[in-house]
Amino acid sequence: MARRSDAPHDLPVGFRGYDRVSTDALLAKLDDRGAALSRERDDLSRQVSDLKREVDEYRHRSEAVADALVTAQRMALDLRANAEAEIAEQERRAYDLRALAEAEIAEREREVESAREKLVDAGNEIRAEARADATEIVREARIRADRLIDEVLDALRAYEEDADGFLSDSRTRLVSLVRELIDRIPGTAPVAPEEQPAEVETEIVAEADDAPVADSAAA
Repeated sequence: MARRSDAPHDLPVGFRGYDRVSTDALLAKLDDRGAALSRERDDLSRQVSDLKREVDEYRHRSEAVADALVTAQRMALDLRANAEAEIAEQERRAYDLRALAEAEIAEREREVESAREKLVDAGNEIRAEARADATEIVREARIRADRLIDEVLDALRAYEEDADGFLSDSRTRLVSLVRELIDRIPGTAPVAPEEQPAEVETEIVAEADDAPVADSAAA
């Protein structure tokens, strides 16, 4: 370091000590130098204070940024955790809904199968009832047909009996008429019924038998 020019041993020496003028000038110069140094010191102090303040501000900003980063990271972690929890919840709900839908589909399939079985059973019952009804109808028809046949046969028998009675009555009346006619012929003596020739009665009966046959054919 260079030696300062205003050092005390640089002052000129007088007869009775240091030179006053030079000493006063040096002191004034030292005062000015001290004042300049004080101003420089104050300026440096202000710069140091400003730097400290800036450093504090930067530190605070850094801390705020760090806090913000930590907060953002925490928020990101929370959001991620919430998102994962939400995804897990949605997956669980989807699984539950799928299981519920599958159970519902299975229940519907069981209901459809049960309904189909009921329809099949109902169809079988209807077919069985139809067969039974048809069998009953056929049986009743057969009974009615047999009854009708019996009624027709009875009517035919009654008709035959009536026809036989009618023929017998007609034959008897015809014989009586023929006898009356014979009795009325002039020159013919009345003949008792028991004395009438057998061949005449036979012819009358034959004619009586032929007459209804002709009438029936004509009818």
